[in-house]
Amino acid sequence: MNPTDPLSQLRDIHLPEAVGWWPPAIGWWLLALLLISIVCGSIYWMIWRHRRLAYKREAIAHMESIRARYLSSRDDAKLLSELSSLLKRTAITRYGRDEIAGMAGNQWLAFLDSTGQTSEFSEGSGRVLAERFTPSPRIDSTELLNAVDQWLKKQS
Repeated sequence: MNPTDPLSQLRDIHLPEAVGWWPPAIGWWLLALLLISIVCGSIYWMIWRHRRLAYKREAIAHMESIRARYLSSRDDAKLLSELSSLLKRTAITRYGRDEIAGMAGNQWLAFLDSTGQTSEFSEGSGRVLAERFTPSPRIDSTELLNAVDQWLKKQS
């Protein structure tokens, strides 16, 4: 040690201990809580939506079975009856019995048009649904099946 050199009397720098990663700071806890809440909320919403739209999946599956039966039998009267029944049941499930059960004729067709964002029922091939009890209804089965299928798919 040199008494005339003051720098020689200094000790080396001692660094503090490294900061550990556990326990994390409060901000990380809040971020984890937020992420867990978002994941749980998303899962809950997906389950709720899946259950809420079960009627729609069932109606579309039933529509496919109606289409298959019609293609094998070509019975227009039975097709009209089954489609009318399917539309009414689906609408009652989606919009409630009080609003739908009493609808018939042009009021029913107007309702289908408004809820399906179309004019296919009151002005197009769906018009035959109001005239289904006539002795020999004239239908365009392909357009009618497509109109009902589109109406079912637009329900939420």
